[in-house]
Amino acid sequence: MVRAAADDVRYLLSIYHKMIEKLNERSLWLLSLRGALYCRCFCMTDNDYSDWPPLPLPPENLISDDGSTYEEECLSVLDVPPGQMGRIIGRKGASILAIKESCNAEIHMGGDRGPPDKVFIIGPVSQVKKAEAILRGRLLGPSTFH
Repeated sequence: MVRAAADDVRYLLSIYHKMIEKLNERSLWLLSLRGALYCRCFCMTDNDYSDWPPLPLPPENLISDDGSTYEEECLSVLDVPPGQMGRIIGRKGASILAIKESCNAEIHMGGDRGPPDKVFIIGPVSQVKKAEAILRGRLLGPSTFH
């Protein structure tokens, strides 16, 4: 049993090293950036993350295929008034799915994994602002429920 466990660990380490070799500088940066943003989603603090390390900066030589640098990524936390989460989610999730499709940003609801009255948006700044505007509009718009 111990030998089998040791073999499993060696196998997992070999897979890990093969994966790391294949990751380029951009992938490693995005991985560390998204990891830091996800941690901020579900480890809410009242001090605006002042005791957290800063988000990793993109490498200086990071340039996209068209010659421009990659857009900065951010996390936005949207407070949802009690009883209003249904307006964001929509019937059978239709509203939130449509918003996710129209924006190049990840949208997570708190629920079981975090604060139930918050929506977390992660992605490029312009797409996060777009998703945030759509979500705020859903909260302020006329009620779709009768």
